[in-house]
Amino acid sequence: MTLIRNLATYVCWTAYYCVGFVRASLLGIRLGAGARVSPFAKLRGVAFIGAATIGRDVHMGRATYINSGEIISARIGRWCSLGYNVLIGPTEHDYGRASTSPYFPSNRILESHNLRTERPPPVLEDDVWIGAYVVVLRGVTIGQGAVIGAGAVVTKDIPEYSIATGVPARVVRRRFKDESSTAAAAALLQQSAASGERGS
Repeated sequence: MTLIRNLATYVCWTAYYCVGFVRASLLGIRLGAGARVSPFAKLRGVAFIGAATIGRDVHMGRATYINSGEIISARIGRWCSLGYNVLIGPTEHDYGRASTSPYFPSNRILESHNLRTERPPPVLEDDVWIGAYVVVLRGVTIGQGAVIGAGAVVTKDIPEYSIATGVPARVVRRRFKDESSTAAAAALLQQSAASGERGS
């Protein structure tokens, strides 16, 4: 019985991601061999999806790309660069229940005392660079132009045009030394966004 259930699940998920793959291809997205794209993901002018799984609760902006990894849920802006083996917006275990295991038979007993609330998808604003092996948890916002160093775990908001590294990720410095450079970068980004909207 388990074999039949597993085969049925495999066939269903293969068909599901096949539809997403075709849809993404028709949208003009360059796809890698390992790309698995939900047919319900919102992909507006995305440049490239490598060996990555893109979930249904994902919005990705124009010219954004991902090399590999999983995006379970997220709101991702334009011109974002996502490195190898990233994990963004994973589902999280509910530690307000009797057991953190979803297979524990008596979890319903403590549901009424559950203090945990559902956290929203993470937000990556425009021009964010996520290094390899980064984990971005739900409920955080990574500001425009921010850089997250390889291997970091983002557990709280990162300000715009900051560089953050570590576990948990902490801001180590600003991208630009002076505010005029930051303002110029932000203005160029806004100008490019406006011209792109007029052209679409």
